[in-house]
Amino acid sequence: MIGRLKAPIILAHGLCGFSRIGFGPVTLASYFRGVPQALRAAGNRVLATRVHPTASVDFRGRRLGYRIDTYFPGEPVHVVAHSMGGLDARRLLALPGWRDRVLSLTTIATPHQGSILADFAKLRVGRIYRLLAAMGIDARGFQDVTRLSMRRFNRTYGPILDVPCFSIAGEPVPEHVSRPLRRLREALAEMQGPNDGLVPSSSAVAFGEPLDPWPLDHLRQMNWFSRARDESDPFFVPSFYGRIVANLIARGFGVDDEEAPVPSVSLAR
Repeated sequence: MIGRLKAPIILAHGLCGFSRIGFGPVTLASYFRGVPQALRAAGNRVLATRVHPTASVDFRGRRLGYRIDTYFPGEPVHVVAHSMGGLDARRLLALPGWRDRVLSLTTIATPHQGSILADFAKLRVGRIYRLLAAMGIDARGFQDVTRLSMRRFNRTYGPILDVPCFSIAGEPVPEHVSRPLRRLREALAEMQGPNDGLVPSSSAVAFGEPLDPWPLDHLRQMNWFSRARDESDPFFVPSFYGRIVANLIARGFGVDDEEAPVPSVSLAR
């Protein structure tokens, strides 16, 4: 059972992400598959944001703020961010006024120290990045998650002490890793230990207060390739987001029982 928070929940997507793909009211694919609906069903107000899929953290962080302001102008919010979305949120918190509005930040599999896989990608396809730049396509996001870039990022923005921040790593056992990530998980395990197929656990929990790891790989954290259909299954992905809400309720951000229910809010994005 998912609890309810007083303030809206912002879901921030990662690199190459999107809020939804569809035509009008028909949704073909969602980044957080089924998660916004589950949170809303519990009475939460939820916004699944949309920022540039491959741009720099600096650009995406500013765009994240614009999206929040568009739907919840002036309101305090809780940010739940997957992968690079956590870096966008950290960048947002460095902008004027946002530390007074973001009540909490929870990052899921965010490469706070970068990933060696991003380092290899830069070495192997660096020329492609330069070609994309020459074509006017912003792909700086891929380079922003290298370990060197993240060392610079952490020196610039450092820890956030005046906002409750939490981090979650993905640590699936090998047999529960989705097929697209199996070889990557094995290779990364040899180089950097436990990981979710893309982000090492050590990098994911290098910021904020670590919470219990999820037994889900990087794709299943978004409810992709998941076969769990209801709460009776221990791998039912919305239940893990319910844990995030439960943690925030335990910190005093929940709706009191005596408070009147708020009307249900449906947001397309």
